[in-house]
Amino acid sequence: MSPTAAKEWPLIAFTLLSQIAVGAFWTLAAAHLFSWEARVRGENEFLVLPGLVIVAALLVAAAALSFFHLGRPKRAVFVLANLRRSWLSREILFELAFLAMVVLLAFFSRRRAEPMALVQGAYILASLFGALFLFSMSKLYMLRTVPAWRGLYTPLSFFLSALLLGPLAAAAGQERLFAFPERAYAFQDVVGISALAAVALIVLMSLLFTPRIGFLGTKTATLLEFPAQRIYPLLFFRLLFLAATILFIALYHDVERGALMRLAFVSAGAAEVLGRYLFYAVYSRIGV
Repeated sequence: MSPTAAKEWPLIAFTLLSQIAVGAFWTLAAAHLFSWEARVRGENEFLVLPGLVIVAALLVAAAALSFFHLGRPKRAVFVLANLRRSWLSREILFELAFLAMVVLLAFFSRRRAEPMALVQGAYILASLFGALFLFSMSKLYMLRTVPAWRGLYTPLSFFLSALLLGPLAAAAGQERLFAFPERAYAFQDVVGISALAAVALIVLMSLLFTPRIGFLGTKTATLLEFPAQRIYPLLFFRLLFLAATILFIALYHDVERGALMRLAFVSAGAAEVLGRYLFYAVYSRIGV
């Protein structure tokens, strides 16, 4: 076990829960913005309120878990004091802005009285805040003194986790999210296709950019804490869980059972936990 990664379980939980929340929200937003009822009849076939509440709960849980990483939690109140220079401050700012927009949209969904243009604009703005939140999170790790995190490996890891786990999380709860249940399976078909694309990109990213072993990844000799021979088992099991994800999605397409989509989410989650553990395991700082 990597000593660095073993200490970072709060950050593993924080990053993955945050990315699930953003990815799930993007799925909800897309379902709303491209809904025929929403655009033509002013109605929303997608019951977004339960999903928005879950997204907000995931963000709050992620933020709470991140406090376990802080050496002095009482200083967290000063985290926004350095927006001009600190990506940590920007990350927290965009997280709070994203959470505020999600709560506002939940309020809109509860009232069902706001103009459709206002609601759609709020969805677009919240989606932008979610993207900036993930971008700030990735920039926070792209340190010049940590070669393994400096390149494309970091932002690809974070955004692809959101694009895989978020839609699968939304699809796993589809029975409670649709006003017209007969359309839920069509939604899951779209999610399944997008998840398969995300899996393909994650496999490609792993083969190209994983430090020490990727064809285009960092191969510097400073990464001594977690040697290449210990990376291969983690990568193997990650790919195995991704293969299981593909299998569950394929089986779902044949029999249309929501439980299979939930299994796809669980197997994809296991794959991304291994991937995020590997992300922290290859940490090694050069210089002072």
